[in-house]
Amino acid sequence: NDKKIISFKRNLIFVFLVTLLISIGTMGDIAPANQTNPHRQANENLASYIAGNSAKSTSLSFKDLLTPEEKDYISKASVIRAATVDGAAPLCFSDENGEIQGIFQRVLDRVSAITGLTFECTIYPSVHEALNSNSAIIYGISSNYAPDDMVLSQPFLETETILYMNSLVKPDQLEDKLYAAVKGSALLEGIKEENTLYFDTREDSLNAVENGMADYGYGNAYSVAYYALRNGYQNIVTVPIGKEAREYCIGLLRDDDLLLSIINKSLNLIDAKQMQTLILNAATHIDRKITFAMVLETYGLEITVTVVTVLGILVFSLLSYIRVSNKLREQNRKYEILSQISNEYLYEYFPKEKRLRLSDKFNELFDTFESTNEIASLLEDALSEHNIDWPNDIIRLPLPGGRTGAFKAINSYIYDPQGRTECIIGKLIDVSEEIAEKEALLIKSQIDEMTGLYNAATTRNLITARLQQKENHITDAFILMDCDNFKNINDTQGHLAGNQALKHIAAVMKQTYRNTDILGRLGGDEFCVYMKDVPSVTFVQEKCRKLCALIQNTAKETDLSVSIGIAMVDDKEPYDAIFKKADTALYQAKGRGKARTIIYNDPA
Repeated sequence: NDKKIISFKRNLIFVFLVTLLISIGTMGDIAPANQTNPHRQANENLASYIAGNSAKSTSLSFKDLLTPEEKDYISKASVIRAATVDGAAPLCFSDENGEIQGIFQRVLDRVSAITGLTFECTIYPSVHEALNSNSAIIYGISSNYAPDDMVLSQPFLETETILYMNSLVKPDQLEDKLYAAVKGSALLEGIKEENTLYFDTREDSLNAVENGMADYGYGNAYSVAYYALRNGYQNIVTVPIGKEAREYCIGLLRDDDLLLSIINKSLNLIDAKQMQTLILNAATHIDRKITFAMVLETYGLEITVTVVTVLGILVFSLLSYIRVSNKLREQNRKYEILSQISNEYLYEYFPKEKRLRLSDKFNELFDTFESTNEIASLLEDALSEHNIDWPNDIIRLPLPGGRTGAFKAINSYIYDPQGRTECIIGKLIDVSEEIAEKEALLIKSQIDEMTGLYNAATTRNLITARLQQKENHITDAFILMDCDNFKNINDTQGHLAGNQALKHIAAVMKQTYRNTDILGRLGGDEFCVYMKDVPSVTFVQEKCRKLCALIQNTAKETDLSVSIGIAMVDDKEPYDAIFKKADTALYQAKGRGKARTIIYNDPA
């Protein structure tokens, strides 16, 4: 095998170098053998003219070579449509991005740079499609494939077809062997049709010989060398025996003597060194394919060791997982026993599967199958929304009889080796009575005991929060009211009657104002109302008139009435500012008599 590889590499390098030397040495000197080119003599004369003047000048200007007609042609020329054939790399091919690459494209790019002409290039899968396109020129067409009526430029590249064969085949025994050909190409002399296998591309034909599907084939030296280096063939041997010479030119699909002359002059200006650079850049730009066989051959031992190691780790991890699962099941069983003893409600939640398992103790608390399922669904939703432990979270669950119970959830998280939550094991503790007591105390701390309205501190906090959240385009109203002659009621009818008067005012306030309004007692006989999002000042005034009327009509025996000051709230203001405005309006109302309502008028 080592000898075979060395032989292959030597043959490959030899073919590649010989091909470059032949093509560069003969470039521009060969005219198509099977076609009479009427421009051949003119091209030779031009080449001689350039060569004869090279001693006088190191470089000729392209413009110096052009006739006035040719200069005018270039100045007026629009984009020229150019076609080429998607043949074997590196002559011409499409890369993975669909861009045209190869020697032909680089030559045309050089012609464009010299002449200033702009070409719009399109690549076609076959010569037939390129010839039938609406293109003006075909670049990289062989004189062997050009139709008789096509006018060709001078050739810019020559190459010969060489033999490539499977290493098991002897070169002197090819007569009855299978020949690998590319679809659309003519069979070479001496090759039988019945011994021929056709493939879509040159690379496919080389792959067939490499894999033993075919025995041998012929291809241009550039392509054979390119794909051999790219794919790293191990079973192909190349023999530098020319079977057919090919010349590649730029062909015109329509008669255009000026364009042909311009192209020939530009090709003549590409000297041997420049052409060699173009060819080497295109032919040596190879992205080698890495096949599994190549990787296995090079790193077989390392891959085997890695696979065995990974399998060992997987088996160990699986066994560890089974052991952990068994331990968890054992622990769960212990928890269930403890649950029965301690009267606690245990559960286990698996986030990955979104599955919840409840202990049998839940059936004692939730007496029906439907209620148990409902609780399981609620608890599952609550668990799926949390990623940390719940030291202070309370879950409210419906209980039989229409009651709602409050439960404290205590959870323990179990994580997998990657740090993700494997499962959540927890228990519910019934804290309904404790929560009810706390809520009752909270409400009691916020409510004025006598009237049932918010006390002064809570009222201020609620109004302050509203003022901070209120948007400027919304109008609110702050109403401050004071009982008229309250001292006289206390003095003449006693404190019990005074307390009843305060309770009566609070009751009428609840009856008059909306559920969204904040009603509070600020102290003594002073009350306030904060109305949110009022439609108009008139709406506020109507509410206040209704309040005054109800108080007077329902408490005639005590001659009870209130005076009211109103401050409209348009912008965000502090509590003290709106209180001061309403207090000013209330002072004005009390100065005008009983049961008066005044709206604060901002002096500004």
